[in-house]
Amino acid sequence: MNQDIAFYSYLTPEQQDLLNRSIQITTYRKGQMVHRHGDVCVGMIFVRKGRLAFSALSEEGREVTILRADAGQTCILSAACVFRVIETDSHITAEVNTEVAILPAMILSQLMNQNPDVERIVYKQATLQYSGALKTLQQIVFFSLEKRLALFLRDEQAHQGTLVFSVTHEQIARCIGSSREVVTRMLKQFSDRGIVALGRGTVTLLNPDALEDIL
Repeated sequence: MNQDIAFYSYLTPEQQDLLNRSIQITTYRKGQMVHRHGDVCVGMIFVRKGRLAFSALSEEGREVTILRADAGQTCILSAACVFRVIETDSHITAEVNTEVAILPAMILSQLMNQNPDVERIVYKQATLQYSGALKTLQQIVFFSLEKRLALFLRDEQAHQGTLVFSVTHEQIARCIGSSREVVTRMLKQFSDRGIVALGRGTVTLLNPDALEDIL
């Protein structure tokens, strides 16, 4: 599985051995905290199974999910301490039962200093994830709630590959920068318009074309 890491093939045999010896396999339950800003730097997280959510927190305690990492992806923001660029209050949680491989920050920093290809790939991944996080924040600022909800439902359906997918109103609220109560009201409106059907912890997309009309 370590061979799936983007920069693994660029490592020397000695560096591959160091990575293999340093990788830590950890599992998290759904909803469990993986890392909180201000804690000891966790390092780079590679998601093997499940999904992680990186969320920013306001001073009032409002939580917005600005990045999600699925199986096969890297959560580079967990290694933000290596770049010393994120000062905002934030945390990473497991959205579902999740298995990850963690490369400690000290080892990642060592490999980046020793190998320019590692540094290049890591910074490229960081740039892509920061851009994705900025895009999410722009949508929250500039898109209407109706449009943000439609975009979330469309993307979630594409991600889960089914018209019936598991998601709570609280999760949706965090992802689109709203409150659970407001999301519940908007989903009810979508339901009344025949766009979705709502179940306990599930949403069934009845009319995908209607989402495109909104977008």
